[in-house]
Amino acid sequence: MEKARIEFDSMGQSGNVFWILGAVKDALRKQRRITDYNTMWERVQNSGSYTEALAIMREYVDLVDIRGRY
Repeated sequence: MEKARIEFDSMGQSGNVFWILGAVKDALRKQRRITDYNTMWERVQNSGSYTEALAIMREYVDLVDIRGRY
């Protein structure tokens, strides 16, 4: 299955990690991958930084920062 693509603006509201998690949840739900989301959520909760959280989410979806920072 192809990864869902999610664009976010690291300098705007959509750069908030909780906004991104919500978008990832919606995308994975549409693909009927709730178990993947739950696993990813646990891993993100235990991550040590924003960058690490994004790296974990990128294993499940294609995250694109429109500013190119992350």
